[in-house]
Amino acid sequence: MSESPAPAPDSAPGSHCSSCGTSFGAGVSGWPRTCPACGAVAYRNPLPVAVALQPVYDTQGTGLVVIARTIAPARGRTALPGGYVDDREDWRQAVVRELEEETGIGAAAHDVRLADAMSSPDGHLLLFGLLPERPADDLPPFAATDETDDRRLLRRPEELAFPLHTLAARAWFEGRYI
Repeated sequence: MSESPAPAPDSAPGSHCSSCGTSFGAGVSGWPRTCPACGAVAYRNPLPVAVALQPVYDTQGTGLVVIARTIAPARGRTALPGGYVDDREDWRQAVVRELEEETGIGAAAHDVRLADAMSSPDGHLLLFGLLPERPADDLPPFAATDETDDRRLLRRPEELAFPLHTLAARAWFEGRYI
């Protein structure tokens, strides 16, 4: 009986782009990875998503920070700031990283508390991190990014780009995360 040969080094899991099949190359390590051919971003475990609930108050009351997306899915729609938890990253750190990347608003991971955990029909686990209220006057100016082209305050529940974002925002406005 002969043994099967060991797989080639570039056929290991995660070695090729799942969108176009291009090899990431021998020198690529770490996650996330960007495909050199099509630009798709691959994550080691693309299921946990960290979403920020950042309350902000001004003279009109308190609202939640939302962004306008410039990337798929839901390009052009309003969403809560959030994204995938990176490999070996604490989910609270992911909440503050995504908040800063998408809105320019800095926060401390130790201030994040779990408001909710929800599973989407496609199997994604969303962890909604609630941050302390802050005054609008203390926010940095907004600068568009590769992923967002607007930041505003959501003043009342409305349908957002993703159904679970809509549910979490509604729950926050109803006082269920206090």
